[in-house]
Amino acid sequence: MSHLLTILQLHRGKARAITGKDLAQLLGEPHDRMIRKEIRELIAQGHPIASSTEHPYGYFMVETPEEVDQYLKQLKGRLVEDAYRRRDFKKAAAGTLNEEKQLALL
Repeated sequence: MSHLLTILQLHRGKARAITGKDLAQLLGEPHDRMIRKEIRELIAQGHPIASSTEHPYGYFMVETPEEVDQYLKQLKGRLVEDAYRRRDFKKAAAGTLNEEKQLALL
């Protein structure tokens, strides 16, 4: 069992969430990038690890159906925001590329 999973098992329920920064510090990592990567791997292995962007902030093992629903809604919201950002970026890039092509034609 990974050290990260051992720590997260002590943080069951949203009320006991632990921040990525704190996890990184406990595991001797310089930043939380590796923590996020390992959490994705642990989720893929079947561990119900969620995160909260509201107080209390951080990662935790879900304990209740409400925590599951809340996290799934949070993920859906991120997907929607990412879709909007992708659409807007695509428009912005297309406009820039078109302008450059027009200048090259002059």
